[in-house]
Amino acid sequence: MLHFSKITAKSKDFHLIASGALAFKIHNKILKDEDFMKGAKVSRNLLPSNAVIKSDKSEAKVFFVIISDLDKMNASNLCSMIAKERAKGSYAVCQVIPMYYNEPSFKALKMLRQNFDEVIELNKLTLGGGKALMSTEQQHCIITDYSISMARIVRNVCVNDHAAAKEKEEKKGQIVYA
Repeated sequence: MLHFSKITAKSKDFHLIASGALAFKIHNKILKDEDFMKGAKVSRNLLPSNAVIKSDKSEAKVFFVIISDLDKMNASNLCSMIAKERAKGSYAVCQVIPMYYNEPSFKALKMLRQNFDEVIELNKLTLGGGKALMSTEQQHCIITDYSISMARIVRNVCVNDHAAAKEKEEKKGQIVYA
């Protein structure tokens, strides 16, 4: 299942998509974050992984996709949808949290790299001196914090770029008398 949310702020849409149990938990924490709730309208959908997200406009969009349980996911439909959106000038970032390392996950990761602008793969995390974190819960905590930060960055760039372009258009239409 794909958890699909559209966050609209300053008349600019930011699309958040999650696939997998850990990705869904992160998706919910992102949506509860204050930065995403300020002056924003959120619409949420639950789609089968083979569904195609229909777009009503041909404008560029920004997508942030979080995937866990990569080998269980049907990545081809998501990738074809993202490829169509990128052809319209959209920007798509994918964060992968690999649970298993096997041939289907390697193939899916290769497909994601070919269809997204950026693919960030989070492996087992280490702190400071290279000592791996032992607790899975600690790893998930750090991964969640990292994911929320990444989502904030991508969303803020999306909203601020659009706001700056809109202001330039408004200034072009005004006549300035000196």
